Amino acid sequence: MQQHPIGVVDEEGNVYTLRAPPIGRGAQGAVYLTTTPHVAVKILTGGVPPEAERQPGGSAERLWTRLTQAPPGERAPGGPAGTAELRKRLEDVRLLPLPDLHLAQPLSLLRGQAGYTMRLLTGMVPIRTLIAPPGTKDLAAFYQETGGLRRRLDLLAEAARLLARLHGVPLVYADLSLNNVFVSEEVDGRALWLIDLDNLDFLSRSGRCIYTPGFGAPEVVRGGGVTTLSDAWAFAVLAFWMLAQVHPFLGDHVEEVGWDEDEDREKQAYAGELPWIEDPTDDLNRSSTGLPRDLVLSPPLRALFERMFGPGRTEPTRRPGLGEWAEVLLRAADRIVTCGCGATFDVTAQACPFCARRPAFLYLQVNRWDPAYDEDEKLAIGGRPVWNQILNPFPEATIRRHVVEALAAEDPDPEVLRVRSVPAGIALEPVVGGPPVRLVTGGRIALLEREQRLPLPVPGKEVYLHFGPLDRPHRIGVLRWYAP
Repeated sequence: MQQHPIGVVDEEGNVYTLRAPPIGRGAQGAVYLTTTPHVAVKILTGGVPPEAERQPGGSAERLWTRLTQAPPGERAPGGPAGTAELRKRLEDVRLLPLPDLHLAQPLSLLRGQAGYTMRLLTGMVPIRTLIAPPGTKDLAAFYQETGGLRRRLDLLAEAARLLARLHGVPLVYADLSLNNVFVSEEVDGRALWLIDLDNLDFLSRSGRCIYTPGFGAPEVVRGGGVTTLSDAWAFAVLAFWMLAQVHPFLGDHVEEVGWDEDEDREKQAYAGELPWIEDPTDDLNRSSTGLPRDLVLSPPLRALFERMFGPGRTEPTRRPGLGEWAEVLLRAADRIVTCGCGATFDVTAQACPFCARRPAFLYLQVNRWDPAYDEDEKLAIGGRPVWNQILNPFPEATIRRHVVEALAAEDPDPEVLRVRSVPAGIALEPVVGGPPVRLVTGGRIALLEREQRLPLPVPGKEVYLHFGPLDRPHRIGVLRWYAP
């Protein structure tokens, strides 16, 4: 029978009643919500006992069980040794130059056992809630009901930006998994936090072998230390699993053998000794499960996964970093069309994959504009777009800073402009405190200072927006309305 603690006391004498079962499990412990608002508790564990390592079922089912359920017989290590080691780690974390990010930092140690409290927003759930449990019958319905493709791309882009900022310090997160990334419980929520910061450390000091089953980079599984490159591997595993709803290394070759027949293939998969399920040159480990890859992975995103799980499987230095992941994910998210049925899909699809309709949408094409080229605005606009965004103005869409100017991963990305549908047209509203936006109407250029209502920008009657001073190079956007 599984054992769950009922309550804990921290060093300051505060009593917390834990809610069982745990909401998350990492390589070294379990995280519990408490009856106290905004406070969660992590209790370090002694690891998975040998008898819990092998369980009936397929590899994907076993991995899911290990990640979501506390195995029988597991106990939290107590005594002064475990507490002293944890205290040292948490004191080190408090001294780290952490940027102002959504990080659930440790608050206080527990009495009598190795664990600590952390602050966590209410209404947050593990990101694994966006991954269907093995055996889910209607995968497409689950995908759509949990926010669809657009929400997943938005959240993954935010996670990549957050990790890229940590790597820029440089800090290593060490144990990224589907249990220590938390997101808004609401389907339309976009908040994202990282918990389990006790393994956070400087890159130069990170020599420990820490990972959650299924997420460890090959070199870490073989006993090597964690690095920013192993963080990138774990992130890519999470991203592919979320988007395609299948683990990138648990293909049919791994699943076709029974748990009591051959466990070598499963170990080889986690150690990166088998090709990933979408390897373009090796069909050995293809998977017949998950969502169609062409529906959920844009070509640039698919290329990143191939670099990570192809050459990056054996050569860590060839893996794309989190800054690159953030940009590609942002670009993929901004290409998404929202259908009236609620589904979201890439703009290159001929129609909605769920209802076969072709919804109308606004398209924002962003180019470079340089006044030094020519006084004729058309010649001053660069020929190749630097960004593209699909906007659904029903009821409102937003344009963020990354669309209107080049950003580094560590830069804030606030809203710049809101776009909504009004009778016979659209309304543009600048965000208070945002950069200046200039609107071109009737051949005249004027600063957009308040909401402006405009006719529908059908082809031939486009709306032009300058995102910078007119006497210096900047980005310019062209809004067009597309209807089936």
